[in-house]
Amino acid sequence: MNARRLVPVALIALLSACAPSIQYTVLPTRIDYVCAGNRTLPVARGDGRTAAVLFEGKEVTLQRADSAAQEKYSNGGLALYLDGERAMLEREGVVLLGPCSSPTALPTAPRVYR
Repeated sequence: MNARRLVPVALIALLSACAPSIQYTVLPTRIDYVCAGNRTLPVARGDGRTAAVLFEGKEVTLQRADSAAQEKYSNGGLALYLDGERAMLEREGVVLLGPCSSPTALPTAPRVYR
């Protein structure tokens, strides 16, 4: 291989190695969040489009909704907000459970952007 071809290949390899790596939270399929008042908010994530919560003795399935939060699930009445180790459940703007947090630290993994 001639030198003219080696320079671009070497430059690409060097830049790929320098790609930024940001840690993100690895979310398990179920987390029992602990909320204010020592209440528990069990959350089970489905396929990324749904999440189920146990609230007032009933399991309620919520659909993924657009949000500035990391994750938001709603059924039109209840809204579940998840942001890694934190969670909040509300109904029509009134917080029902929150602030909530995972009782154990959640694992993280590097996310490489290219």
